[in-house]
Amino acid sequence: MVKNKWFLTFKQNSCAKTRIFCFHHSGGGASAYFPWVKQLSSSLELVAIQLPGREDRFSETLVNNIDDIVSSLNTNFLRYMDKPFFIFGHSLGALLGFEFAKSVQQKYNITPQHIIVSATKAPHLPLRRKNLSQLDLINLKEELTLYNGIDKDILNNEELFNLFIPILRNDFLLYEKYKCLDLSPLFCDMTTLSGTFDQSVKEEEILAWEKYTQGQFKHISFPGDHFFVKQFQKEIVEIINQIAEKYIL
Repeated sequence: MVKNKWFLTFKQNSCAKTRIFCFHHSGGGASAYFPWVKQLSSSLELVAIQLPGREDRFSETLVNNIDDIVSSLNTNFLRYMDKPFFIFGHSLGALLGFEFAKSVQQKYNITPQHIIVSATKAPHLPLRRKNLSQLDLINLKEELTLYNGIDKDILNNEELFNLFIPILRNDFLLYEKYKCLDLSPLFCDMTTLSGTFDQSVKEEEILAWEKYTQGQFKHISFPGDHFFVKQFQKEIVEIINQIAEKYIL
């Protein structure tokens, strides 16, 4: 494992033609993408984003401002500018990945070859759910159970859930405070993924991402809830492998 505070590479691949930067969901961490490594094409190197306050950065202060997160990612991105790259983000991670893509496009004049947006509404659309960051513990659990908005392994384990409450509130606040001030599209292709039974995002809300790309746009739906990425991990990684093949000369 190659470690950088923000960018974590589980298995270094010097022969890779392309990197894929993966952004985790609310309450999650970089380890969510560790199982992907075995199935990933040899032409790809997976780099998972690790935000402060979780997993190996648990002792660090949580950051509740997306601009600050993106700024830190930009600074640490310099060592990764030697290869083309994709971006994958699930839920909150999709918004972070999108803002990161915009920032490197503006700051370094570098654009990802492809961005994959999973399980979140387009940036300009209003938030339909309650502000979960402000709910008391009982109501927070009820809301999370209602639309399966957090990993069940955490939700069903009281000790683990209590440990994750500060992280969850922080990440929900990130989402709730988010405002997309720059509606200009990216210059790369985009694929959106959604779960048919995901109560947190409607299909039309994720299809609205099409306005944020000047490249090709494709949408794929899976018969799952908000965490369809777990149930359909094999299929999603295979989609990523197929996308990668399109860009490799």
